[in-house]
Amino acid sequence: MKFIDVQSVDGNPSDKTKSKSKRVQRKLIKLENKPSFRGLLIRSYVSFTLITFLSIILIFLLANWLNRYETINLSTAELPDYVEYFRTGEYAKIPTSSIFGVDGWFEVVKADGTSVYSSTGTSQGYSKNQLALIKKYGSDEVVTTTEYVDDANVVTYVITRSYTQGGKKHNAYVILDEDFNVINGDLGYEVDAYTQDEYDLLAWESEHQKDVFAKYLFASTSGEPMYIVFLDTNNNVTFQFGYIIGITIGIAVIIYGFVMALYIQYINRNVQQPLIAISLAMRRFAKEGDREHIEYKGPIEFEQLADSFNEMVTLLNASENEKAEIEKRRQIMLAGLSHDLKTPITIIQGFSKAIRDGVVADKDKQKYLDLIVSKSENMGELINSFYEFSKLDHPDFAFDKQRADVAELVRSHIAMIYGEFSIRGYNVETDITEEQLFAVVDAPMMARVIDNLTSNFFKYTPVGSTLFVSVQKQDDNVKIVFADNGPGIPKDSRKDIFEPFVVGEKSRNKQGSGL
Repeated sequence: MKFIDVQSVDGNPSDKTKSKSKRVQRKLIKLENKPSFRGLLIRSYVSFTLITFLSIILIFLLANWLNRYETINLSTAELPDYVEYFRTGEYAKIPTSSIFGVDGWFEVVKADGTSVYSSTGTSQGYSKNQLALIKKYGSDEVVTTTEYVDDANVVTYVITRSYTQGGKKHNAYVILDEDFNVINGDLGYEVDAYTQDEYDLLAWESEHQKDVFAKYLFASTSGEPMYIVFLDTNNNVTFQFGYIIGITIGIAVIIYGFVMALYIQYINRNVQQPLIAISLAMRRFAKEGDREHIEYKGPIEFEQLADSFNEMVTLLNASENEKAEIEKRRQIMLAGLSHDLKTPITIIQGFSKAIRDGVVADKDKQKYLDLIVSKSENMGELINSFYEFSKLDHPDFAFDKQRADVAELVRSHIAMIYGEFSIRGYNVETDITEEQLFAVVDAPMMARVIDNLTSNFFKYTPVGSTLFVSVQKQDDNVKIVFADNGPGIPKDSRKDIFEPFVVGEKSRNKQGSGL
């Protein structure tokens, strides 16, 4: 029984190539115990990182020390230093930009929220409830607001407040509906609902984390309690820290560049020499065809690179030898083909001359002519087989691969030639899946393979034999099986059955294209 299994196959090097490769590998340089290139890189980068990191820390500490002892003066005006001007109402003398920043402002309001003066010229004024919600100057109060929207688009607000009162730390929360009515909790203000403006004051800190919005309590010259409501965009600590960071980064970049240049030179010196040696060997290989092995001793990784180059040379040499062997076999094949063509030509010439010269009796002429036709058909088969092999072997030949349903392709082709089986007295059984099995194939070439297999079935199996055709999915492959209940392929021919011009029978007058 013959089986043709079409599926994914990984190409492996021949045993001859493997043996040559092993012989050469035994000749390669043995790696010595030496520092590796990886170790060189690790040592270089670790030391480079440590030096850079320590330099940045030292620069930062130095800049911070200079600022701390006022060598670098980054100080700005503080609000308590100017309270006297607020008490006397001398607002024009207050350096607004120095205290509150370029974009900062202040507004003086009474205890009931009535505006007295605004640095922007536009008085806002606040209600008593709004004024109570503004955090006190210098307090540790922290308010956060979070908005939640459920699947029904219902909005809920959660507000948390952390503050100190009477020397004791308090943490409070409140849950509001979408109209700012209190659902649960209390922030310490004892209210049942908030207005939009009041909620905005509570949410201000969450939305403006870089600036400070607060109030400062003072008493006027008449003893009336008043508040300074202000927006401080100066953020003195952030400004000083940013300045220090700027100095640190600037100097660090200079040190980084200097240290990096030193390490580049160091690594270049340790890497350039072996790379030049290997590069020269590769250039000689490319230009001069020099396929000699190179010997190199150095870092392990570069020795391995040299070994890889030597292995490539070995494989190329083996490939050249294999190519020469294939050419030799081709010459033998052509010689055999010439011999196979010579036999039918001789018979055709002999029988033709006999008929022409009248040597053959009239009653035997038909038999001679039948032999001539038979031998000419044999010659045609030989020539066609050689043509097919030559076309496949031509460098310009390319398969026209396209995505196709392999199961349907085999099914339709077997259906097309189904009648030939009954005419010739043979049987065919199929087991082709109904599932679509798509693969990238050359459909015409696939059809020719099927034709060759069925042709061999008709030639080499007795009348009454059955051809079994199966197409099934096997993992990610398509498995196509052609089998018959005929005499089968001789064991000594199976290993060469797919070689060009080889068939199951050893007689010289039987040839195939190896499809």
